[in-house]
Amino acid sequence: MKKMWLMVVMAAALTATVYAVEKLTLKVVKADSEESSAEDGKAANVLDGNADSFWHTQWQDNSPAHPHEIILQLDPPCKIKGLTYLPRQGDSENGAIKGYEIYVSTDGKNFGQAVKKGEFPRSQEKQAVVFAPQPCGFIKLVAVSEINDQAWTSIAELGVIQEGEKVAVKPELKVVKTSSEETSSEDGKAANAVDGKGDTLWHTQWGDANPNHPHEIIIEMNPPTKIKGLTYLPRQDDIENGRVKDYEIYLSDDGKEFGQPVTKGAFENSKDRKVASFLSKMSRFVKFRSISEVNGNVWASAAEFDVVPDEQ
Repeated sequence: MKKMWLMVVMAAALTATVYAVEKLTLKVVKADSEESSAEDGKAANVLDGNADSFWHTQWQDNSPAHPHEIILQLDPPCKIKGLTYLPRQGDSENGAIKGYEIYVSTDGKNFGQAVKKGEFPRSQEKQAVVFAPQPCGFIKLVAVSEINDQAWTSIAELGVIQEGEKVAVKPELKVVKTSSEETSSEDGKAANAVDGKGDTLWHTQWGDANPNHPHEIIIEMNPPTKIKGLTYLPRQDDIENGRVKDYEIYLSDDGKEFGQPVTKGAFENSKDRKVASFLSKMSRFVKFRSISEVNGNVWASAAEFDVVPDEQ
């Protein structure tokens, strides 16, 4: 009996060894341009695990225009379902990618049609792009445009998402409707609430009129995303006008039928970023409704809204 048990254990160990997943290694095999004279902007920096270094296309002696591309080789080839992109960190946006295309290949020569096209948001956070799982030996990222329409491309880090790997995907956000916005006496348009900038803001009308609560803003997520929360960053100056106290949050697939709120509550009176959590749900639209303001005034304001994606 003891001998039989030992044989079973050895067989199990052998099976585990045979079917163990090999560690994936990435290597830059091509980049259309890199700056290596005026700064250390070599393409290999996207895989060095250091967020402070980055690939930057040439800018010293020449500034080649878009598109720019970088190709990574996967060793061993495997099935992947996405790519991660970390923009350059620090105070400069130079080269941050806006429009992108992603291609995969088994041989590094034939890439065919793009498996994904889109635009990255203005953000320094890591972005994840997912697509249908594809056999892949090589992956190509093409930067079609830059966030400020400059000629350069820069990337701090790149990675791939293997089939079966869990990842939280950040969607692109767009304001599609608001109950009120101030555009004559200040730049308080609703679009400012999803522009990635903490020093701009959405503010309800106060110049020619002062509509009362409730105020609401509807944001579309592209692509539709499974989310488990919404973040609210109040205006970041020293003025409390419009800082939301009581709120409700709704979700919708079509932007018309929102049903009952998925959560409601009251924010504390501070400039800190707030997180409103709820049960994870796939959705295309999120509606934020301001019920009251911290000082009882009629306005609502927000520096930034963002969603909290669930892993998928």
